[in-house]
Amino acid sequence: MPFNPGMLAVFCGNIIIRNIEEGFVECEFDVIIIGAGVVGLAIGRELAQAGYATGILEKNPKYGVETSSRNSEVIHSGIHYDQGSLKAKLCVEGNSMLYEFCRKHNILHRKAGKITVAVKEDEQSELEKLYDAGIANGVNEMMLLSAKDVRRRLPEVQCVSGLFTGTSGILNVHMLMDCLYSGFAGSEGLTGCREKVIGIDYGDGGYTVYVESDPLQNYSTRILINCAGLFADKISGMLGIEYNLHWAKGDYFSIEQKFPVETLVYPVPGKDSLGIHLTPKMGGGLRAGPDIEYVEKKDSPYPDEKTMSSYRVEENKRGFFYREVKRYLPALKEDALSPEMYGIRAKLQGPSDGFKDFVIKEERPGFINLVGIESPGLTSCLAIARYVREMVKK
Repeated sequence: MPFNPGMLAVFCGNIIIRNIEEGFVECEFDVIIIGAGVVGLAIGRELAQAGYATGILEKNPKYGVETSSRNSEVIHSGIHYDQGSLKAKLCVEGNSMLYEFCRKHNILHRKAGKITVAVKEDEQSELEKLYDAGIANGVNEMMLLSAKDVRRRLPEVQCVSGLFTGTSGILNVHMLMDCLYSGFAGSEGLTGCREKVIGIDYGDGGYTVYVESDPLQNYSTRILINCAGLFADKISGMLGIEYNLHWAKGDYFSIEQKFPVETLVYPVPGKDSLGIHLTPKMGGGLRAGPDIEYVEKKDSPYPDEKTMSSYRVEENKRGFFYREVKRYLPALKEDALSPEMYGIRAKLQGPSDGFKDFVIKEERPGFINLVGIESPGLTSCLAIARYVREMVKK
């Protein structure tokens, strides 16, 4: 629900409300976070529990309805990222933090493990590179496997070798976000939904944030944190900081055929993505995806109440998904694949670019910018929150 002065006065005494008698409402915070995806919620919870008067502004009717709720729900190990990068550091730290958090708060999760498979001889060198990257990044529970080892674990999977990463897993991301939000709200954090940010001013040692919903209301804060996900470059641009985010759409297909696969199964990664992989669902069954398709940006990536405009799962991709998965799961039948969902991630990396790291830095006094927080953003969310808290303390 949106902010309103009455709610603020009752529930959060450390928020300063000004100019109510003039019809103009100004709410003053220590920290405002733009964007209530899983990373914004994790940061909000961390800062609210540390005692900061914290607000989150979210343009959608509810938290976590974009990239955070449309993904593979995978807990990554950290083998896919360049040594020394924020992605590597925060993924490995976040992996253990996330398992502990899920256990403590009874969030559905499973440490399923993952096997990355080399289908052809010339792919085996890529497995060795992933293994070496994992060692360099501090990933535990890794093991190179022969084809016989893989068949013993996954009789339906065909390959010449594999790499097992035992710290990979799956979770229920909706339960995670509900828990993060509950921790944030329970620490007097305030969330304003349907509050689309349309302007930001800097002056007098802080920021004034203007929203579309009410021209007579604005929010003042000493510290402003950009967690706007797909729209993080737009928020940055309001302060003259230019980034060019690419939108990469990924489709998912459900597999209606029964396979005794309880472990994540990945091909060797491609240049732009980790490849079309198999993910066991928390409720049973398998999901294949995502692919990667760079798409044109829109005002809304998913259906909304005003326009109901969206992308959609391309059913004509079934043949492509079938061919990709059949490489390592030869018993798969094409008609067992049915369109399930799509997700869109914000990438700093364009189609012809190399590795791009997370951007998490203070780019103006008191303005902490998070841009390009794609995978492993979900795995890293708690570690990112801790990392940002240390920036705020300074």
